[in-house]
Amino acid sequence: MISIMVMTPVHMAHGGAQIEVIGFVISMHIIGMYALSPVVGYLTDRIGSGRVIMLGVAILLAACAFAGLSATGFSINLTAGLVLLGLGWSCTMVAGSAQVSAAVPVGERASAQGASDVVMGLAGASGGALAGVIVAVLGFGYLAALAAGVTLLLGAYTLRHPSHTENQAASLPIK
Repeated sequence: MISIMVMTPVHMAHGGAQIEVIGFVISMHIIGMYALSPVVGYLTDRIGSGRVIMLGVAILLAACAFAGLSATGFSINLTAGLVLLGLGWSCTMVAGSAQVSAAVPVGERASAQGASDVVMGLAGASGGALAGVIVAVLGFGYLAALAAGVTLLLGAYTLRHPSHTENQAASLPIK
C-alpha cells in the first residue's frame, strides 16, 4: 500500500496535476483508510478475520489495477484506485490486528501488537524506498503490478494458513 501511495503524487505530477488536486487524491486515500474502519471491525467480528483479510486482498487487487492502468496526471480511475487502496489496507490491517491479538495471551498482546507494528513499519519504509527506484526504472504501472503480486502472496498465505480464531470470531454475539 505504501509503495503505491508514496509514488502517486510523483505519478500525478509527471502528468501535470496541480498540487491541490494531488492533495485531494491523497486525502481521499486517507479517508478510504479510516472512514469505514468501524464497519471493517464489525465485519471482522461477524464473519471472521480471514474472510475480511481476503476481502481486503480483493479490494487491494482492484486498487492496483485502477491505479496501475491510470494515465499520468489526475484521473477518476487513479482516485478510485487510491480510495480502494486505503479501504483494502483497512480490511487487512483491522482483521490482521484481530488475528495477532487472538493468537497471544492477554498479558502479551500489547508487546505482540507493538512488534507487529514495528515489522509493518519497516516493511512499509522498505516498500516506499524501493518504490522510487521501481518507478524510475520501470514506471508506475509496473509498481502497481508488483504490488498486486505481493497482495496475491498475502492472499495465498491467508488461504493456506486459516486462523484458529475464525470459528470463534464468526460465532461471537454482536452487541
